[in-house]
Amino acid sequence: MDYEKKLDVLTAFAKHRFYVLEALNPITDQRNECLQHKHTFDIEYMTSLMDKPISTLSKFSDSVWNFNKDYPNAARNVQGAKLRINFSKYTAIPAFVLIEMKIIFELALLNSSIFKLQKNEGKSRSKKTLKANSLIATFESGLTFINELFKQASHELGYEFVQKKIRTLCDITPELYPIAAKNYDRVKSTDLDRFFKYLRSPASVKYVFEKPIAHVELDSLKWKRVANVDKEKKDQVLPDLVFESLSKTASFIVVDFLDAIGDGEKISDVNSLKRFNTSEYLSWASQERVTHEALHGYIAMRLRTKNYSSNFVMNVIEPYDWMLNKDSNVMAGATLREKLRERGYKADNLRKYVNLVAYACTYLVGQYTGMRPSELSEVRVQDCSCLVQSDGVWLIESTVKKHKDEISTGLFDDRWVAIPIVQDAILAASYISKIKASPYLLSNVDTVKPSSFPQPMTSKGITYQMNIFISQLLGEKTAKELKFNPYMLRHTLTYQLFKAEVGLPLISFQLKHFVDSVSNYTSAGSTSLVTLGYGDIGEMLSKDGNRKGDKKSLRRAAELEAIKTAHNPNGTYYGGKANEHKKRLIKTFSGYMAEGYTEEEVYEAMVDQGVAIVYMGQGICYGNRAEEYDSSLPCIGSLRCNPARCKQAVVTTKHAPKWREVYTLNKLNLNKPEYSHNREQVLAAMNEARIVLENLGEEIEL
Repeated sequence: MDYEKKLDVLTAFAKHRFYVLEALNPITDQRNECLQHKHTFDIEYMTSLMDKPISTLSKFSDSVWNFNKDYPNAARNVQGAKLRINFSKYTAIPAFVLIEMKIIFELALLNSSIFKLQKNEGKSRSKKTLKANSLIATFESGLTFINELFKQASHELGYEFVQKKIRTLCDITPELYPIAAKNYDRVKSTDLDRFFKYLRSPASVKYVFEKPIAHVELDSLKWKRVANVDKEKKDQVLPDLVFESLSKTASFIVVDFLDAIGDGEKISDVNSLKRFNTSEYLSWASQERVTHEALHGYIAMRLRTKNYSSNFVMNVIEPYDWMLNKDSNVMAGATLREKLRERGYKADNLRKYVNLVAYACTYLVGQYTGMRPSELSEVRVQDCSCLVQSDGVWLIESTVKKHKDEISTGLFDDRWVAIPIVQDAILAASYISKIKASPYLLSNVDTVKPSSFPQPMTSKGITYQMNIFISQLLGEKTAKELKFNPYMLRHTLTYQLFKAEVGLPLISFQLKHFVDSVSNYTSAGSTSLVTLGYGDIGEMLSKDGNRKGDKKSLRRAAELEAIKTAHNPNGTYYGGKANEHKKRLIKTFSGYMAEGYTEEEVYEAMVDQGVAIVYMGQGICYGNRAEEYDSSLPCIGSLRCNPARCKQAVVTTKHAPKWREVYTLNKLNLNKPEYSHNREQVLAAMNEARIVLENLGEEIEL
């Protein structure tokens, strides 16, 4: 049955409501006699409705609708139960009401735009589909509540009475809603709100109910379980210091690994390699004495231990003589383990190191692409085949084939910009994939057996691995406090972009690469006709969290932080205008607080008034924005000018990380021969940075 015929059957339901209702619950009076003589087209409609295919595996009359065969390429964490909905488990809902719910479900599945009727009604039939798993989650939440409504009705009126007399959802009165809310076992969520938007839509009234259902404000009810409304969306982002530390250390781990195995010339992010070589970090690879030879020996040992053939292994690695037996075959796993031990390598230590590199790769790809967990789990790194170039920009191309009715929107949908360090992470992960015999970036740390099929990790697996990574780099206490979930990486990227948009400096230098690459890609016409700014990219990444009036949006959180940074009467400021700025703030806040406002309420009001977009002096600019150039201002690297010499500058503690970087990098270069010709300039830059840091109250290592 084609799309138009399916839609015609569903939208004709209201015309045949009485017949369907009586056919399900026949009564023995004069109306039943009339039913026997009903027109043939009513009987035909009932048959066509019940036999109508819903999916490859299910028809309308089935109690379980299964969509798994319709989404053969669904992400692993979606396959199975998330693509099935079982209507039979809602035992308190009368049969006819379940049919009403089924009609609305399939209407939304076939064409969700029907529930957003426009002035020109014909437009409502323009096809806009939803993914079945998204709709199933919404309807399972809603049907659980409807089931509770009918349970309470049965307690009040008796089960038999409800099943025979309450024939439609429209018969449920508002008085039952508060009782059902108190007994609703699920957390009251946005899924329930979405469900009731479908039920209350003019389309549902027209095609299903014929009259509106009872209108009750769900938020006004006292629910048994509610989400933590005080948990701001900002809590779903990594704190600045954690973000900065993980970004830097993960980058260092990856470039250190590639350099150690002889791929130094292939490294794309040469700046990260330079930073690592001038840093005080110890080489993880050197500590384990990792080389090209050691890596290939370890790969051979892992594969042979799982009984992969010698020929298979020789197609994966470049074997050294000591790995081969007298027949020129790769030795068995146990023998290779012993050979590695003789060369001073411990297999367990190599395993821990390889896992650390794998975790670093996962973090970098997740953090600097903006992928959702389901998208991240599908990235195939084998031979770096996921990397493609378009308009001179490197991208990660999705291996997930979309459903035939879905339309690709391009960037952040099936393609993601791969900045240099992400390219390096993919390259490093391609070696790890050889060890695991799995093509996926995200997979179990064990090697897949020859008889098994590689599988990507689910969201729980990502969470588990990232918690290990964070614990190793920042300690278990920090990992527990963060309560990491995979969406935090996407939210953090979005949040940092909004922060840059409202005047706060970029915490990670990788963000600048990200913005430049996305702007280059989109300006070439792939997604947008214009070059994007920080906030525009943030909106592309997080379309659901940037509404100006949304108290929990990431954009608002960034604006609030910018205000607290630049307008805190108790804050630390430095620069020519610092004292004047602080005195003005103290006077302003004293006035508001005398009128009874709290400090937090003043900040919130400033956000509402749009104060967050503030000019904070060229001294803190780090975005290559088009400012007016003033040749009288002393230039210091990427910061454009130094507030120590600028009478117009105001700098806060939030800008300290960039000044600390100026100081540290120059300190490391101070006594290097290659910088001997400009040693005085290096010392001058260190001194300028030191003055700023000291005036901000920051400790520095002399």
